[in-house]
Amino acid sequence: MVFLLSCLFRLLLWALLTADLSPLNLAIGLGLAMLLPHARGPGQPLGPTLRALWRSVLAVPLAYGEALALMVGGDREQESWIQRPASDPRNRLLVFLEVFAITLTPFTIVLGLSDGERGACYTVHQLRPRLRQQKEVQR
Repeated sequence: MVFLLSCLFRLLLWALLTADLSPLNLAIGLGLAMLLPHARGPGQPLGPTLRALWRSVLAVPLAYGEALALMVGGDREQESWIQRPASDPRNRLLVFLEVFAITLTPFTIVLGLSDGERGACYTVHQLRPRLRQQKEVQR
């Protein structure tokens, strides 16, 4: 089951990178997804892996929306550093999927993984839009 999910995820990344859904391109991507080495070791927990994969898929339209907002508005100034809870930091696949979902959007980047008060958490730098009142005052 994990092999199938891994191949499907790799095929999804291939399709996003090549932006070509022709049968030949998908066959090449599937071949590469199956031939590339797969992680060995303890099995991945299915529930958290599927949740992280779903969040990664949902991050794609969010990234397009934020990129469009950047092109249209272009006014991002308020910086903030937030802590986002992380799942098991020993599970490399979950860490990859969570970091992928966070950094896919144009206004966020993961700065690191640390032990917080409530367990492992990501330190995330994000840009937020300025408030309208601040824009009017500066004009």
